[in-house]
Amino acid sequence: MSPVTRHHRHLSLAAALALTLGGCASLGTPPAAPVPPEVAATAPDARQLAAWSLEGKAGVRFLGQSVSATYKWRRDGGDYDAEAAGPLNQGYTTLSSRAGHVVIENAWLGRHESDDAESLARALTSVPIPLSSLNAWLMGWPADAATPVTPLTGEDGVREFSERDWTTRVMGEQIVAGYRIPTRLVMTRDHNRIVLTLAGWRPGPETPETAATP
Repeated sequence: MSPVTRHHRHLSLAAALALTLGGCASLGTPPAAPVPPEVAATAPDARQLAAWSLEGKAGVRFLGQSVSATYKWRRDGGDYDAEAAGPLNQGYTTLSSRAGHVVIENAWLGRHESDDAESLARALTSVPIPLSSLNAWLMGWPADAATPVTPLTGEDGVREFSERDWTTRVMGEQIVAGYRIPTRLVMTRDHNRIVLTLAGWRPGPETPETAATP
């Protein structure tokens, strides 16, 4: 394999691990219209939900190159599943995490698994992708409740927080199924940047309220 081909495949896998699906995929549900911050604040946020799924569009800048794409992510408690593929299903990738053990299967690079998701992502792509934090970050909040959150206003966005050397900025919010979730996230670390829009979000079959019902 030539160095150019190897670099292209590593870039594609990096994009996949950053929750991207190649731009040929279609979204099942259009994004909800964003609402003003003062209205969004009246709805409960979704960070305490144990299960949900979403899809959306992404712009990823890794390794000095840019990729535009779409992605899918499903949460079940602390676990997750994700899918990724380029145009014409090139580089199809699946991710799954169960109790911290992550399995990555990629059409080019085969199957890899580890109990350290970030180390595995770095070994495969040279990019420290924060896989284990994304269940929380995708809902617009830090994974650690003690992490400071900075409120923002106007065009700067809604709020911002930094964890694991990544800074996540929530640019807007929307209300879907009665819950407040982000419309767009910007995640940056050094020269790496991930811009995610959220659409097709659905709460899972179990919420904290229903789980508490006898």
